[in-house]
Amino acid sequence: MPRKTEISEVNIVETEKAKLKEPLVVLGFAGAGLVGGIAVSHIIDQLKMKEIAHVRSRYIPPAVVFMDGKLRHPFRIYSDEEGKLSAVVCEIPLRSDGSYPIASTLLDWAEEKRVKQLVVLEGFAVRGIPKERKSFCAAEPEKRKECEEKGVKMITAGIIRGIAGSILNECLTRKITGVAFMVPAFAFMPDPEGAAVLIKTLNHVYDLHVDTENLLKEAEKIKQKLKEVAEHHRRMRKAEERRGVPESSYVA
Repeated sequence: MPRKTEISEVNIVETEKAKLKEPLVVLGFAGAGLVGGIAVSHIIDQLKMKEIAHVRSRYIPPAVVFMDGKLRHPFRIYSDEEGKLSAVVCEIPLRSDGSYPIASTLLDWAEEKRVKQLVVLEGFAVRGIPKERKSFCAAEPEKRKECEEKGVKMITAGIIRGIAGSILNECLTRKITGVAFMVPAFAFMPDPEGAAVLIKTLNHVYDLHVDTENLLKEAEKIKQKLKEVAEHHRRMRKAEERRGVPESSYVA
């Protein structure tokens, strides 16, 4: 008889050997304007980072992502050549009941890699065209002071939900400093301009050198490629809302 294969609750599958050296980890998910995913994907491309692992879980919807005809896992982990920067990107919304187990497993992996800081890039939805294209920060006290000194405005109050919120909440119980950079973004339309704002803030605070000029030039092309992804995201969020807690990332 053929062997029956069951997908585990959460499992990180390492596909490439990578010597990570206490890396900074940057994460982007399918939130408002898809800004986190767009920003992190752009960082991966610009720095020519290589895929080193993917997340396999029954909480990930049965889907595969493809771009320019190439199939890939929807929840992937990358590293730069020096092992100083790691990037985590998930391009589809996750089941809300999977946020905690996925966050916990991901932070276990981060601790094994001796990660000290973790940055979530997120959008918070606004109606119409965002008037103010600048990012805001929420962080633990020591990092909040550093960000303020570099001119990043703190967000006064709110709730970060879903997988991003679960990851940041998990950081509070571990020796990993959690930081969130957020930008006002379109609710469902892909927003490359918002993603560029987040990258510029990341560059400024962490002394990275990720060029955003090409991202802005290719904004319309990116919108077309990701329009279908955004529509799937909208439908899946409505399904989540009918089942219970919505998967929105930020509520003021």
